[in-house]
Amino acid sequence: MVATDVLVCPLRPVERFRDLRPDEVADLFQATQRVGTVVEKHFHGTSLTFSMQDGPEAGQTVK
Repeated sequence: MVATDVLVCPLRPVERFRDLRPDEVADLFQATQRVGTVVEKHFHGTSLTFSMQDGPEAGQTVK
């Protein structure tokens, strides 16, 4: 983790991405887009990297 890392998570707790309803997926990615815009402006960035670790084999540590 670095100072610019941000964890964006849904309001309803779920263990896996597949457990989200379609409207929650839309909300999650809209929030991710807004957060990305703020991070890019704050740190004067020109690019972003988005990552999802969905499941134990993918390195997921937050449940």
